[in-house]
Amino acid sequence: MFTDLLKDKIFNAWVIPALSTGVISSLIGGTDRLIESLSAVGAALLILLPVYFLKGIAAGDVKLFMSAASFLSVSDTLSCILISFLIAGAISVAVIIFKRNKQKTIHFAVPVLISVLFVMGGVI
Repeated sequence: MFTDLLKDKIFNAWVIPALSTGVISSLIGGTDRLIESLSAVGAALLILLPVYFLKGIAAGDVKLFMSAASFLSVSDTLSCILISFLIAGAISVAVIIFKRNKQKTIHFAVPVLISVLFVMGGVI
């Protein structure tokens, strides 16, 4: 999230090791957990790829979500995606109201972090 805020970029040097760690740790958890992890990563890719092609989010955001999904179940991943877009929408409305700048983009890593914390923390 910090590199997205400071440099407008999510570096592969962060997301690839995170994705690898999630998949490897799920492998340690057994075959069922590995399948769940890979299914969550695939679900994140299938849902977010069309959004990327429509210029709704950047490629780094898709990779960030895939790395987060490697630690989650499919249902948790779907919840995080939905919550992230709701949070991003709320942030966008706030930016439009307070900044009156319709060309301003938001950093999607912030809603991703908040949604993962909510889901992993059991809030949602």
